[in-house]
Amino acid sequence: MSLEKELALIEQVKADLVKVEAYLAESLQTGSEDFNRLIRPISAAGGKRLRARLCLLIAGAGEASEADRVRIAAAVEMLHLATLIHDDVLDQAAVRRGAKAIHCSKGNKVAILSGDYLFAKAFDVVAQIGSVACLHVFSFIISALVEGEFMQMEDVYRLDQGIERYLTKTQKKTADFIEACLELGGILGKWSESEIRLVKQYGHGLGMAFQITDDIMDYAATAETTGKPVGKDLREGLITYPLLSVINEANKAEVTKAVQAIADGQAPDELIAYVAAQGGVANAEALEADYRRDAHEALEALPDFAGKAVLYEVLDSLADRKV
Repeated sequence: MSLEKELALIEQVKADLVKVEAYLAESLQTGSEDFNRLIRPISAAGGKRLRARLCLLIAGAGEASEADRVRIAAAVEMLHLATLIHDDVLDQAAVRRGAKAIHCSKGNKVAILSGDYLFAKAFDVVAQIGSVACLHVFSFIISALVEGEFMQMEDVYRLDQGIERYLTKTQKKTADFIEACLELGGILGKWSESEIRLVKQYGHGLGMAFQITDDIMDYAATAETTGKPVGKDLREGLITYPLLSVINEANKAEVTKAVQAIADGQAPDELIAYVAAQGGVANAEALEADYRRDAHEALEALPDFAGKAVLYEVLDSLADRKV
């Protein structure tokens, strides 16, 4: 694929994202000024828009119209924002994208209704595209996210959940959404069934690696480099792969005692150091590399297309998140 076409697609994605932001600003206007004041700042803060970018890239590399590209990417962002608002209620998080979380300023009821509105609005936007296949994908995303959230609530401070359940939960909460964004782009871009299977394989590997990298940062990074307090997951009772990978019959009682102490308010520093010393971080890094390799192999199997180099760069950027 020529560099000229690659650069043209990158510029197209940038232009599409500007239109997505404008679409969101216009669409997230309701008869309730209270809702408008709550949602507009969080939506405008944006975040990295990774899911929208992936969707736009694949759709744009195919045959999707500009109108459909903008709509599907906006719907993806509405859906993502809805899940963040609901997650904040479930986790009782105080801040979202630099602003006070909605449930903190207006209460759980308003926050939940805000998320519900965004779910409904996202479906309405997808319906305007007129693709039953895209609606099916959206339904799948929401089902997976809810199932994953239920599993996570059940597994708080639970050391016996096992690695397979952790992987299933990670897939439902993170990887399925990223995979689906690539599938949506492939559907609208009129990619072949075999090509869509490969972009989904890429998305699965990317999503799993993305979440495992995040889990690693809870043990091996610093708040200064990531913006996320070290040990935050442990404090919230989230038992992830670095710890799960080192639990055995010999240390189970000791680890259980340490986890209970954290649940009672003790700092997680000692357990973090123990997990690293036992090879938990290295184990997670190896697993993350396996998933990145899976995604890389899927990309290699795809025919050359404008945007392929960008997808390689997204994979490579995961390593930078850990330092």
